[in-house]
Amino acid sequence: MPHVTKRTLLAAAALTTLVAGAARAQGLAGGPFVTRGSGVFSGHKVDYLATVGETFVPGPDGQPGVRFVCTSYVAQGAEAARRPVLFVFNGGPSASSGTLHMLALGPKRLAIAQDPAAASLGEHVVDNNLTVLDVADLVFVDPAETGFSRVLPGSKLPYYYSVNGDAQSVSDFVVAWTKANGREASPKYVAGESYGTLRAAVMAGQLAGVMPLDGVFLFGQAVNMIETSQRAQNAISYATNLTALAAIAAYHGKAPAWKGKSMTAVVDEAYAWGMGEYLQALLQGNDLPAARRKAIAAKLRAMTGIGADYYLAHDLAITKIAFARELLKDRGLILGTYDARYVGPAAKPGARAEDPMSPVMRLVGPAIADHLSGQLGVTWPVSEYRGAAPGAGSWEWNGTLGPGGPFLDYDYQSRLSEAFRANPRFRLMIGTGIYDLTTTVGPARYLVTRSDWPRDRVFQRQYVGGHVAYIHEPSLRAFTDDIRAWVTGGRL
Repeated sequence: MPHVTKRTLLAAAALTTLVAGAARAQGLAGGPFVTRGSGVFSGHKVDYLATVGETFVPGPDGQPGVRFVCTSYVAQGAEAARRPVLFVFNGGPSASSGTLHMLALGPKRLAIAQDPAAASLGEHVVDNNLTVLDVADLVFVDPAETGFSRVLPGSKLPYYYSVNGDAQSVSDFVVAWTKANGREASPKYVAGESYGTLRAAVMAGQLAGVMPLDGVFLFGQAVNMIETSQRAQNAISYATNLTALAAIAAYHGKAPAWKGKSMTAVVDEAYAWGMGEYLQALLQGNDLPAARRKAIAAKLRAMTGIGADYYLAHDLAITKIAFARELLKDRGLILGTYDARYVGPAAKPGARAEDPMSPVMRLVGPAIADHLSGQLGVTWPVSEYRGAAPGAGSWEWNGTLGPGGPFLDYDYQSRLSEAFRANPRFRLMIGTGIYDLTTTVGPARYLVTRSDWPRDRVFQRQYVGGHVAYIHEPSLRAFTDDIRAWVTGGRL
């Protein structure tokens, strides 16, 4: 049984002295900050209360652990018991929720130029009439040491810089926020992005016996990292990721095999061939006859735009990172790994090129800081708002320290199985950007085929765009429409 069931939340009075001192030391005393807002979302006018407030959760020893500071948007006049609550967080590890908040789901969003090749990003803040506040309340979660959330003095930071400790603290936050706001009867959903999908999976298991979730949305899923990543000789990882290479090559006009075909057809056919004939060739390795090897290399060239000679020299495989360098090398360009629609100049010898998607992501920090201070009345120094937890490179991956940890074969998906068993209404949604070179469509499909999940409660979606596909406005509409149907029990 998760340890959250063995503890009660610490009384506020017992925390007063410690918390007040810590908050003053961090320049974060005061609050909550509460403002009223109104907007038209999916055609429905909603009056809502926006709160930037603190929630305290204990550490593993039962002592004061983390002062969570999160932003919630709660509709006024709605029947709370029937209205879903959606808890939202990004990845990392460990990042604040600013990206989903300001680019996708908040009532205000940062719009950017829709053409990835545009000379200017053209960013400006607009009313986000696509957010799901018409059907669900939103809680944007900043994990420990991100945003304004902080580990309290005396608590052990390494615990929160670990897969299980991080997830447990956010699970405890969900329980604490739910009880403090009288939302025990409300349907509860979690949406995690990138590393946040690992957190969401572990949380689903932790909460299964405590406060079962009604659903989890894995966006840019990394739950089966061993297939998503690419290590030498890991044949399945090259087969699953072929979908992304094919889609990106088709987008840039480099793959003759896809001429005249829809992107849906490209992804479907690449997955079918990749997991069939291509995988079998990879598994044969050096025993594959030479003529067959040349035929596979020629097929790969037609599908991915990378020369047959490259494939013949590299055991019929190319890593996603190498693909980003190779596809447009003849033009002196590299692809964005987070969104391969974006391109930029290749690095000079001895230098490292900036990911072409980076200028977009750099907009998030100033946007969320301005929103909190300018729109939501937060008076804390915006310089204290952290987009990422400092020192998170020492993350502990289930007993293994360092960057190699997530690529171990840890069974994250089994935690989702616990959630399915705990709640017969639990529904899982998985979404992926087709031009993402980090978390791709193929591993997401493979994740489901290898699971024991009820297929009528699992829904897969792919969106035009990359790791943050919702910056593409048609994809944002599809993304929020899918969430709206998911949390309301609608047809998906």
